[in-house]
Amino acid sequence: MTANEISGNTQVTGGVVQAGTVHGSIHFHQVQPALPTPWQVRPIPATFTDRVEDLADLTGWIRSRTPYVRVVTVHGEPGVGKSTLAQRLLEELQEDFPGGQLYVDLHGYDPAGPVRLEEALGRLLRSLYGGALPSGVEERAAWWRSVTADRADRPVAVLVDNASHPDQARALLPGGRAHLVVVTSRMQLTDLAREGARHHLLQPFSPAAAQAYLEAVAGPRRVAGDRRAAHAITSLAAGLPLSLALAGAALASHPGRSLAEMATALSGNQQRLLAVPHRLTPLGVAVTSSLEQAYWSLPRPRARVLRCLAHLFAHDIDAAVTAAVCDLAPEQATQELAALAEDNLLVEVRHDPVRGVVYGFHDEVRAYARQRATAEATDGEIEEHQRRGLDYYLATVTAAEYKLTPTHRRLARTYRFPPDHLVAFPDPDAAAAWLQAHRDNLMLAVRAAAEAQLHDTCWQLVHAMWAYFRLVHDHGAWFEAHELGLAAARACGDRIAEREILNTWGVGLRADAKYEAAHQRFEQVLQLSRTDGDRRAEAQALHEVGATYVAADRHDAAVPALRDSLALRRSLAAEATEPEKRRTYARSVALTEVMLAQADIGLGDAANAVALLTTAHATLVEVEDPFDAGRALAWLGRAHAKAGDFPAAQRAGQQAATVFASARSPRWAAHSLELWGQTQQDAGHLEAARGLFTQALEIYAPLSPRDAERVRRLLHELP
Repeated sequence: MTANEISGNTQVTGGVVQAGTVHGSIHFHQVQPALPTPWQVRPIPATFTDRVEDLADLTGWIRSRTPYVRVVTVHGEPGVGKSTLAQRLLEELQEDFPGGQLYVDLHGYDPAGPVRLEEALGRLLRSLYGGALPSGVEERAAWWRSVTADRADRPVAVLVDNASHPDQARALLPGGRAHLVVVTSRMQLTDLAREGARHHLLQPFSPAAAQAYLEAVAGPRRVAGDRRAAHAITSLAAGLPLSLALAGAALASHPGRSLAEMATALSGNQQRLLAVPHRLTPLGVAVTSSLEQAYWSLPRPRARVLRCLAHLFAHDIDAAVTAAVCDLAPEQATQELAALAEDNLLVEVRHDPVRGVVYGFHDEVRAYARQRATAEATDGEIEEHQRRGLDYYLATVTAAEYKLTPTHRRLARTYRFPPDHLVAFPDPDAAAAWLQAHRDNLMLAVRAAAEAQLHDTCWQLVHAMWAYFRLVHDHGAWFEAHELGLAAARACGDRIAEREILNTWGVGLRADAKYEAAHQRFEQVLQLSRTDGDRRAEAQALHEVGATYVAADRHDAAVPALRDSLALRRSLAAEATEPEKRRTYARSVALTEVMLAQADIGLGDAANAVALLTTAHATLVEVEDPFDAGRALAWLGRAHAKAGDFPAAQRAGQQAATVFASARSPRWAAHSLELWGQTQQDAGHLEAARGLFTQALEIYAPLSPRDAERVRRLLHELP
């Protein structure tokens, strides 16, 4: 870190632009890199066979309707290959959709439960939009349509896998024209006819295609050696790719087993299934008999891994999670997962730079594995595997929390099975990357803990996820997690946990402009803190009450709460004897000074704001908090401008913008430019203001519609 002396005793970290009086604009384009074009649909497997007529029919229809959003549904029996056909279709059409290919699996038939529409919309939005996400299905659907409406020159294709209801697909339809949505489902989803959908029923393989597929999976020599037995296998598999894949993988992993033996085994399985009452269709019998054969062909330790993972709350898994859940060494977990994928009992979902190979279940395989787990489990075994998975996530999210938010209050963590191989994060970037890579499973963990009434685990997960919520600004997940976490903390009778969760819930509500609800949470924290005699928590609650009033432009209401907070924090700082505590309290004092100064600026008391911000900035530099020191500088520029000292305002505004240009904080890079632009406007430098507002808008646009609209108004109001 380098400290740069600009003027007087003001210091900033990072590079500095010495610009004097700026009559144009300074560009900081590195702050918000453009999102890459998404190509999320998995590549088709090398064993893909036939489907020539299906592809020709669908591509012909799609290309004949280019001016419109085209919707195609591919429906059929479980295991018939709907997802693979859809993947192959999008591969065929890749050049038609230069905006990219997006993928979302709704898990509509997964025994672990479907993906919620709010989360599915969040995944799609994050592919094209880098900002905070609102809460609620309707608002996210509206944002999704808005984000896609202006991309007619770069249309996107979206694969919506495993939908179970037409309303799921309807909520995910993009805005504008020229896009494509392909939906797979076990049902026809006839109600999508209102959207002009083309419904395509996918049939099982023909006998010739089934033979070709078996050759691709088991090997052509093997099949050629006993055509009669091969024909029996394809017949017993009913032409279903999943059944054939399982049978072929079992043959490939047992070179000494003849095709005749496999055919006999499959026939015996089907006879047993037909001898007992069940609700299986003939095609369901074919899939289940192949699953029986594949499962009982596994080595027993590998079968145990499959059973352990079947009841896990997560939709996808990796070696680290598997090692924790199954109590294995990571190397052994890696081998077992790869072997299960070779046996077609797991599917490779993607290769992730953080997690390694990520796997998932076919719905039918997970359902069967759950049945086996229930039948073979000893007392409490399934619950143990679930708890091991939760403990893994709690421990790792906590490690990320400590790395990313070191000043967040540390509370106890309760483990029944502490992970033996905890992820080590060398730096905050690694911790953030892990949280991003596991984002789809974090809320599933919170819900699983709540459902199992593991109250300690539930609230501790929510408390640890503070770093995650600050990172992704997913307000829907933020609010749901805190509602569950608060109930869990209260069930435990843990008042400190209750206060902490109410506080971070309020921060999220304020960030989503839900000021009244945020104020209610902070008032609850304030009352609890006073009842408990916790002066530190009382000071924090008063600060948050004041900050909420400032955010709502109620500066007169903010001042009393902020002054009370400042007095308490100064008192605590004066009483502190340990160096680290003095440092912590000094930082807290400075943060409240910055907030009180904002209220003073709003009320026209520029002189007091300058004094508060000058002191706060010096303190934040001393305690080595460059980010908040930059925030103090940005507001100091506005305070100097309001006081009429435009040279000082110019220097502070420029310095703050320089700090945030290299601080990897897009939101504050934009905000510092916005504040500096207001200072230039006050000084009469209208073109400089226009340039700074334009830069701020460029950064805000993909991050925050609310902030972008505010800057558009500033630009519109310029003479």
